[in-house]
Amino acid sequence: MRHKGRSTSKTFKRQFPHIVEIAVPPRGLGKRLDLMHAFHSDREIKACLGRGRRDNKDYLRWYFADPTTAASFAVEFGGTLFKATLDD
Repeated sequence: MRHKGRSTSKTFKRQFPHIVEIAVPPRGLGKRLDLMHAFHSDREIKACLGRGRRDNKDYLRWYFADPTTAASFAVEFGGTLFKATLDD
């Protein structure tokens, strides 16, 4: 059961279909994480962090509504850009 007023996973992915996955180094992101939040703040967009994953290292997933903004974020922070599927 989901909390009243919260979007379902599919609804969220429709609103924010562009994902940038960032690998987290062993010592964490440090000041890069501050820069990532500043990226969002400078553009007056809400930072949408989703579930990460673990595959020999940790990954954070940042969700974006706009493909151009997502691509800029991926280039600036060395992430992998991909499009969400409703099956994820």
